[in-house]
Amino acid sequence: MKTKKKSRFLTFFFSCIPGGGEMYMGFMKTGISLMLLFALTIIVSSWTNQGALAAFCVVEWFYSFFYANHLASLDDEEFYQVKDTYLFGLDSIPGIKGLVEKHYNLVACGLIFIGACFLWNSVADLLYDLLPNGYRFVARVMWRIGNYVPSLLMGLAVIALGMKMISGKKIVEDSFDKHLKKQETEDKIVDVVYKDEAEQEEK
Repeated sequence: MKTKKKSRFLTFFFSCIPGGGEMYMGFMKTGISLMLLFALTIIVSSWTNQGALAAFCVVEWFYSFFYANHLASLDDEEFYQVKDTYLFGLDSIPGIKGLVEKHYNLVACGLIFIGACFLWNSVADLLYDLLPNGYRFVARVMWRIGNYVPSLLMGLAVIALGMKMISGKKIVEDSFDKHLKKQETEDKIVDVVYKDEAEQEEK
């Protein structure tokens, strides 16, 4: 779809919807990316019962709003030089494909986990409708498990990521210290060699 500057009023109006202003001007990839991100943030926040994640919606809304109005304020030459790319140009970052391939198993496990959670909640809803009143407690127990398990696992994942970052930083610092000590040793050896050569020249 060809990008085109349109009514400033309608651009302002549609920019109140995350991704809407960008899509109105023809930046479909950017607009769809922002709209999906906003929707997914709300879904994940409510699904995991983590209200704090909803704070990201505020950031996403402001980014989309000001970006759309910034595009509308550009002159024609600058406007038509802006390329329509997916969210923040992630598809053009060098090494992003290799990063995904490197953590392919982790991504696959995450997708399986998300699918299992949706299936679990769907089965719980189905059992609640099918089981007699005396056995509906099974569905309620499943709902409880489905509500708390994702939050617990996400908390553990965040803690594990933080610990990995700390340990990774320590490894880097140790490696730097070893490299520094090695460099100091080499410098001392060079100084000794130069000193010996200078003494020999004096003799």
